[in-house]
Amino acid sequence: MIDAADAAAAPIHIVNSGPSMAPLAGRHYAGLDDPGRAAIVADTGGTTFDVSIVRNGQIPTRREIWIGPRYRGIMAGFPWVDVKSVGAGGGSIARLDSGGLLNVGPASAGAVPGQAAYGRGGTEPTVTDASVILGHIDPALFLGGSMPLDAALAEVAIAHVVADPMGISVPDASEAVPAIATENMVQASLDITVKPGIGPREAVLTGGGGAAGLNSVKIARRQGCPGVIVPDVGAALSAAGALMSDLKAEYHADLVTQTTGFDHGGVANVLTQLRAQCDAFAKGPGAGAEQTQIGFRVDARYATQVWEIGVPLRTGTLADAAAVADFVEDFHQTHEDLFSFRDAGSAIEIIGWTAHVTCRIGNRTEIRLAPPQAAAPRPARQVHFPDGWQQTPVHRFETMAFAHPIAGTAIIESDFATVVIDPGATARRMPSGKLVIDAGSA
Repeated sequence: MIDAADAAAAPIHIVNSGPSMAPLAGRHYAGLDDPGRAAIVADTGGTTFDVSIVRNGQIPTRREIWIGPRYRGIMAGFPWVDVKSVGAGGGSIARLDSGGLLNVGPASAGAVPGQAAYGRGGTEPTVTDASVILGHIDPALFLGGSMPLDAALAEVAIAHVVADPMGISVPDASEAVPAIATENMVQASLDITVKPGIGPREAVLTGGGGAAGLNSVKIARRQGCPGVIVPDVGAALSAAGALMSDLKAEYHADLVTQTTGFDHGGVANVLTQLRAQCDAFAKGPGAGAEQTQIGFRVDARYATQVWEIGVPLRTGTLADAAAVADFVEDFHQTHEDLFSFRDAGSAIEIIGWTAHVTCRIGNRTEIRLAPPQAAAPRPARQVHFPDGWQQTPVHRFETMAFAHPIAGTAIIESDFATVVIDPGATARRMPSGKLVIDAGSA
């Protein structure tokens, strides 16, 4: 979150700000019981699947941000939370290509006319339509019952576009649609984890957005995550992240120096000026904050490289040889984490300096969804899984007993989302309000 005056003066800082909120909430919920644990944060809505990571409590940023088409638009060049977005969500349209292969997305049915089951004139089958046919979504409970869905229209769309041309049953076609969407999501997750050297087996998958619970267990299993977290605010994960966000300002300065022939005097002046700017912000827009923190980061590279990486300073100073040596080691380790190697014999060139001040202005532990006044027990229903139809118990999210295990197959519903507990998985609701799922194995 930035001050409104700063946003008005430089609105480029709020480009693509919406998806950047989900990792803030994901970091909070993943760290409630296991602080510092790596998390893959997946926010699945109607149109896109936005995935990001949290590593060592930090949310990575990058500067290669495009406004418009990649390579044909404008590269902003400003740091932005590293979020990978693909066209896969509840509204993603299923179709057969010219070769008869099933594709899902990136085209979306949108809100108008929307999915076939909405009954608003949509005729193209979507992931939501398939989920209705499979029994994952209760048509009568969609949006808490305020918008009933038409399962018959969903079945007509799936049959006409997918099942009949492929010569398979409607349930089998409906299984294939979210399976393809899941694979698209997994590939996006691997792009943002494995390529930078993060092992999914060391991370927990945090699922948010209205459609996240439909296949979070499948995504976790496919990429090797041992567990899944679905917060009680999961359908509004980005909005919760906005409420959790600290007020923040960043200040930059340019001073080029190398670890060989280090400019101690120039660096000291730059850091002093940056700290003064942070102090002024804390006393101005950040006045009255519950907590204020100032941190420093440098943009550095091996002397022969083209691209730089950001490395935090441990203490905010590089006043002596010991502090410079600590920075050198931190740079090597950061480079190794990102690119799997270090070049200990090369000099390090610093080209930019950044100070950031964060002011905590709210109590994030109070961000919870209020439970309904009453919730009647949900009847079991027939749900289709890869092995066929199964009579499956249904539980209300907010009435689940804390820490009581629920073994799959099961469906966990709220007014805002549905979570599918696949065979072999086990779910528990924690006192913090989140649902913790042991993904198990198929």
